[in-house]
Amino acid sequence: MNPRFTRRNALRLGALASAAPAGLIASPAGAAPAAPAPPDSWILRPFGLDQVALNDSIFTEKRDRMLGYAVGYEAERGELAGPDRMLHNFRAAAGLSSPDGIEPPGSWDDANGYLRGHYSGHFLSMLAQAYASTGDRIYLRKLDHLVNGLGECQAALAAAAALATPRVEGRTGTAVRLTGSPLGHAEHVALPDGIVDGLAAVTVAAWINLGAVDRSRLPDPGADPAPLANGVKVFDFGADANAHMCLTIRADNANPYPRFAITTGGAAAEQHITADAPLPAGEWTHVAVTLGGGAAVLYVNGTAAASGPVSLTPADLGATVSNWIGRGQFPQGITQYLQADVDEFHVFGAALGAEQIAALAAGEGEGGDTVAYRFDDDPGPVCADASGNGRDARVIAPTDGNRHPGFLAAYPETQFVRLEEFATYGGNAGIWAPYYTAHKIIAGLLDAHRLAGNETALAIATGMGEWIHSRLSVLDRARLDRMWSIYIAGEYGGVNESLANLAVLHPDRPEFLKAAKLFDNTALLQATALGTDLLDGKHANQHIPQFTGYLRMHEQGAGDDYLAAAANFWDMVVPHRAYSHGGTGVGEIFRARGRVAGSLYQYPNDANHAETCCVYNLLKLARNLFFHTGDAKYMEYCERALYNQILASRLDNAPNDPDTAEDPDVTYFVPVRPGRWRDFGNTGTCCGGTGMENHTKYQDSVYFASAEDDALYVNLYMASELSWPERRLTVEQTTGYPFEGASRLTFRGRGRARFDLRLRVPSWAEEFTVTVNGRLQDLDAAPGTYASIDRSWRSGDTVDIAMPLRLHTESAFDDPGIQSVYCGPTLLAIQHEAVGDDLATGLIDLAVGDDLEAAFEPTGEPLHFTADGYTFAPLHLGNRDPYHLYWRRR
Repeated sequence: MNPRFTRRNALRLGALASAAPAGLIASPAGAAPAAPAPPDSWILRPFGLDQVALNDSIFTEKRDRMLGYAVGYEAERGELAGPDRMLHNFRAAAGLSSPDGIEPPGSWDDANGYLRGHYSGHFLSMLAQAYASTGDRIYLRKLDHLVNGLGECQAALAAAAALATPRVEGRTGTAVRLTGSPLGHAEHVALPDGIVDGLAAVTVAAWINLGAVDRSRLPDPGADPAPLANGVKVFDFGADANAHMCLTIRADNANPYPRFAITTGGAAAEQHITADAPLPAGEWTHVAVTLGGGAAVLYVNGTAAASGPVSLTPADLGATVSNWIGRGQFPQGITQYLQADVDEFHVFGAALGAEQIAALAAGEGEGGDTVAYRFDDDPGPVCADASGNGRDARVIAPTDGNRHPGFLAAYPETQFVRLEEFATYGGNAGIWAPYYTAHKIIAGLLDAHRLAGNETALAIATGMGEWIHSRLSVLDRARLDRMWSIYIAGEYGGVNESLANLAVLHPDRPEFLKAAKLFDNTALLQATALGTDLLDGKHANQHIPQFTGYLRMHEQGAGDDYLAAAANFWDMVVPHRAYSHGGTGVGEIFRARGRVAGSLYQYPNDANHAETCCVYNLLKLARNLFFHTGDAKYMEYCERALYNQILASRLDNAPNDPDTAEDPDVTYFVPVRPGRWRDFGNTGTCCGGTGMENHTKYQDSVYFASAEDDALYVNLYMASELSWPERRLTVEQTTGYPFEGASRLTFRGRGRARFDLRLRVPSWAEEFTVTVNGRLQDLDAAPGTYASIDRSWRSGDTVDIAMPLRLHTESAFDDPGIQSVYCGPTLLAIQHEAVGDDLATGLIDLAVGDDLEAAFEPTGEPLHFTADGYTFAPLHLGNRDPYHLYWRRR
């Protein structure tokens, strides 16, 4: 074993592995806090990553490549240059500089990516796991640097939030600056309810300077923020999108001119007038609208630019509860925000004449008698009403002083604002999955605290949790449900899990569990708790981690429905939507229940299946359900997924050089379409992020203890050594599994310890025999269960397990003739290019008969066979060659 990756022997880290909640106890630098007692509902508990050391095997080969990436990423610039790249986008968002030559990670996490920041959260988790597993302080130094940098960004964002409603030089005095969308901060001004209620006539007048924004202060300084985009409103007063009046700076592509409109029946019923020339950008322009007496007039710089008959008045709108400067009503699609400086905004309760409008444009005349905003206030959210009516307005900025200043992201808070308005993913909507990104950052910070004792990380994560609660707790349930149902934009990862973990860390803070409940995806949650399967067609990884969060919430007292939903969801996915390597999904979407063969070519132009993130999250869910039930089916799945898709997701033939590592070399998909191949890389993607974690925590489920420490579960057969201080024992497992069907456990320690040793019997194992110190044991060892040996153990005891590997097949649910073949736990893939392009022509037909042992001839290489002229090899060999997991048996 490379000495760089030897196991730490000195520090005892927390006992709970990565999915488990942690306890808040002050610890020395680099030491994890002591772990709390497991939740009352757990019958089992995991061991810490530091308590299980991996010995040489295929797992250490793959792990060490990822550890090489953790050490070597950007290392030619210095030890901390990699973490600095992970901080780049955060620093840019916070107005802080990065060291010279440091760039963002790239791909989805480039300078303009709407998901930027998520990869840094995974990087935190990888470093924390690497440190916990090895004790090498190089990982701790990188981790601490990254955490400290995030803390600096959070503090800078909080300081900037206090000045997030700046006043700038105006037409007279000062003006309020609105930076627009989607590249700005989406500031806008909220006016009081009812300002035009009951009015039979009205005038609205203001000075605006379109596009007068310092681009260096925008999230993307080099992009064109398009101040004259269609649909951007100077003002919008009304009840909702069906009943309102507004001035739009550019009506549409056919009419790229300002338009005033009023409606009580939505867009189709608008009464409007449209100018015949565009508004200028980059200079102060006076705009005004008068309405009354059956007519409307639009003025630009004191001159009528449009007029026409309009019979509706503000009185027809009913109660106007949504009155804005710089934004419009909630639409079905995207809300645009005004990019302009705004000054001298006035509303009059009458339709002024042309001479009066001209006087306003000349800087003369009185202010509005309904409201008058001169924006000469001190910087801050309040805009005083100079009309004498006391109708102060408020600038709504990303963090406007109403919410907790714990916000932290690598982009402005705009994405969260836009999600609340139901903006959709894609195009230039300016949104991807903001709470997903928040989850990855919080989860990485909590890993840094739990595995490496970093108290700053806990403080940052706590602030983010407080910010989330303050942001979402003011929204009603209907709005939240609609947000979480939006494809990808509403994806929030497992942020409910992280919030529930914060509830454990802060037992006196009920707001964290309340915040977790705000992420309930109500319709799906309720249906799944009742056993109703609604998964067909849903984005798989958008929903899998939600259910791990529900399970964690149940553990904190949220209710039994959350447990039922998690367990039922699992049974809906595994085995009914799982492929032979443990993955799920056609592309990124759940297919119909029981549809395996029919999904291989479901989308002819998309050959991708089984997103790796899905397996990452299914493993977490399986593991945590096992803590509650001890049902061997969950560990069966863990073996299948870990030894096949996860091992297969890391490239073998180009190991990273620790001095030049630039890419995690993991898969996004591990396709199941016959003749398809794997692509490796994925810097900056979601699967690149989870891939960094997958390959630095292989040991997290090898052994579990019962909650009372009176039983030891051996779940996975993997060369390793367990330290179990509660029983003053170490257990060494010596095995060549999965290449051989045998394993030996050797106990070492002081004195005797009585406990029940429970050995998982794989479902494929037709033979499973156990000897203790050479004596054969009489055991109930049914496949798919645990065999039990309850006795007093002492140092020197050995347990030998024999489970001869055998060839066996698994049929597709929807076509028994379409099969996959395994040798023991290992999925074997035909090494061959594609032979067709649909289900009728794309499957290789094999004449293997009923006797697999006779049909499959070993080649001499481990787990390699030939059958009917074709070569089979383990899927876990990480290469880019085409393969077939499914074939037709003749």
